Amino acid sequence: MSTEIAELLRTMGYSDAEISGLMESFPSTVIEYLRDFRFQEVRDIIETLLYIYVAQNSASSRGEGEGVIEQSCYAYTSGPLFALTDIGLIESLSWHGTTLVRPTATGEAIGRDLLKARLRRLDIQGLARETHEIVPVLLAGTVKGSFINKTFPSTPPRSDETFINFLLKNCPGLFEGCERFATRLKDAGCAVLAYSFDLDTGMIDGVVYTFPPEFAYILKEMLERIDAGVRDHYDMLLESFYSTFTVLRYLAFGEDYERIRGSRALRRELSRVLASLTDVVYVLEGVPEDDGVDLARFIVRDRNLYEKRLRDLEHALMAEVAGKIVIDLQPMPAAEPPGKIEDAHPFSEDAALQSPAAGHREVGEEVWDDLAIPPEEGERIEDRAAAVAHPTPAPLRNAPVTEPQRSGGLDLFLGYTGDGQRVNWSPGRLNNGHMIIIGGSGAGKTETIRCIASELAAQSMPVLLIDFHGDMAGTGSDIRSYKIREGGQYYFNPLELDPEIDEITPLRATSDFVDAISINFPTLGIQQRRKLKNIIKDCYRTAGITADTATWTRVLDFDDIEGGIMSCEDETIPAYLEDIFDYNLFSGEDKISIPAILSGGITHINLNALPESLRYLFADLFLRRIYYTLQAIGEIPRGTDDERAKFRLFVIVDEAKLLVSQKSGSKTAIKAVLNKYATEMRKFGVSLILASQLIAHFNEEILANIAVKFCMRSENKKQAQENARFFEVSEKDLLNFQPGEGILISGSEKMNIRIVPTSERKT
Repeated sequence: MSTEIAELLRTMGYSDAEISGLMESFPSTVIEYLRDFRFQEVRDIIETLLYIYVAQNSASSRGEGEGVIEQSCYAYTSGPLFALTDIGLIESLSWHGTTLVRPTATGEAIGRDLLKARLRRLDIQGLARETHEIVPVLLAGTVKGSFINKTFPSTPPRSDETFINFLLKNCPGLFEGCERFATRLKDAGCAVLAYSFDLDTGMIDGVVYTFPPEFAYILKEMLERIDAGVRDHYDMLLESFYSTFTVLRYLAFGEDYERIRGSRALRRELSRVLASLTDVVYVLEGVPEDDGVDLARFIVRDRNLYEKRLRDLEHALMAEVAGKIVIDLQPMPAAEPPGKIEDAHPFSEDAALQSPAAGHREVGEEVWDDLAIPPEEGERIEDRAAAVAHPTPAPLRNAPVTEPQRSGGLDLFLGYTGDGQRVNWSPGRLNNGHMIIIGGSGAGKTETIRCIASELAAQSMPVLLIDFHGDMAGTGSDIRSYKIREGGQYYFNPLELDPEIDEITPLRATSDFVDAISINFPTLGIQQRRKLKNIIKDCYRTAGITADTATWTRVLDFDDIEGGIMSCEDETIPAYLEDIFDYNLFSGEDKISIPAILSGGITHINLNALPESLRYLFADLFLRRIYYTLQAIGEIPRGTDDERAKFRLFVIVDEAKLLVSQKSGSKTAIKAVLNKYATEMRKFGVSLILASQLIAHFNEEILANIAVKFCMRSENKKQAQENARFFEVSEKDLLNFQPGEGILISGSEKMNIRIVPTSERKT
């Protein structure tokens, strides 16, 4: 069998001098195992092992290759994988529900020696002549941690969330130059095409060129052949672009704070950019750092103008990239692999976009018969081996956009883009789990809310619907519904204390109650607020409730509060608050259970039967109580990989504008509940989903803490004008959207989508 393997390696393009050394890589047990296979079958096995050795870098975590998606390795059959697993040359592992394949130590040794022989044949000098100098400089600069990135997109990137994607999207010539370089390596058998898989996020990101573990050595030899001055020029140019890009991402989305804080150069760039934004920000005293370059701090003066200025700076950076990276590409000569070396397990990108081939057979079936065609009489086996092209791997089954759930992930189906791409909201993967939904009457906001709530409930996530109009919950039988009305059954007492929640003291409960009253009755004066506080504090003392938690098992009855207020000498206080007592707003038979809400399912708080001022007062105080309850539980542990564990409750509020403070220059203005706790709630596992008609209903403080924004149809031209400016779309688009259609902004991505209504969703 050793002779046959030597002959096989010769047909694969290896020289006799190389073969003698390569044969030592094959353990005797492997040679003995392969004895029972036909010549072509053995070649398939070895080619597949070599493919896996290179492609293992397509599934990575922070740049370190961990394997390749199993389907990338399929030809017309899965036979080579079965054989390689059986002989112990590869192993498989499951990650986020996806099967990865990687070589074992023995398989790694064989693959390494086979590839090194190919690399020795690689014409680095010729490759350097055909490749623009910036290409290896760029690819060598994509180092994250201890590992260099060993993949490159096979198609131009659609988004520019990462620095390299930003460059490639805004400089097509740079993408083409990098792709030519990758194609040359692939033609030489030193790179492959495979599905990219990010182990940190569990996302499959399409087909990429994948480079071998020795890629750093290839780049090193390429860089050594570039004039030092030219190399330094492009290195500094890219570093400058990277610094500006990183700072702009930080200013726009709050990303990479720790990276900026830890880098002297990035802190300098942050100060430079802020100096150009002094008309829209207040620059504060910086945070001193040991190296003498302070970390700049600032406050946004005008959010809309601030974001416009950031977009202008981004466009200026795009123009600078396009102006300073100019690549004049000559027609690429036909590729001629060195010697007889053939492609290492060629992969068709077109096949990746097609449906799975019919009749695909899984591991363990009789998979060899299709390839085991005996040679014609007189035909040499090596001639047949050289003539038969290695088959294209089967396309990926179950395309990632249709996968309903990742292991440990939280993916909520929203709808589809215009070209049919599935759109999920994955709040656990964003800076925060908050969302706003904007749209006029009839745009589909309520149906969108129902869809999100049902998606969350289907994954056993707790949902709280604060419903001012009584139409948010739909008709599901699995909804826990509380209708708050005059003399109703359900209630909650905002002045009731709990010994297990020491965050809510008598003084805190009193202050929150008076703050909520002041927001909903803004003409209540300072002196009247002080009198109201004193009345409530007197009622606590009368009931024997003090700062000692042992007294908090006693209940402060709202009838006592009513008596104190109605007997107040200031007649304006009873006039403001009499509706609270007439409707028995905080009294009833059955107390709403917050632990039951947090246990899972949809809880519907229906406030439609109350006067408008009481609806918002109840919602304000109830959300404060939710916050304190979660605060008592403690912060969500940092660094958890389980996206579901990041959330304890999803709070959905329609017509949320009255729970948000409007713009005010007054330093004494009382913050509404959502302003006060929006930034804090996410630490304790709350996602806010807020709906309203106008983007202007949410001030800068709220918008700065919302990761996802969805704008639906506007009801009239005035609404369209206001919303169009923020979302950078035409007024005509916003007026012409059909119900359920809108523009979704998530991070730097913007797309038109159509929400799939509940009636069209599979149960």
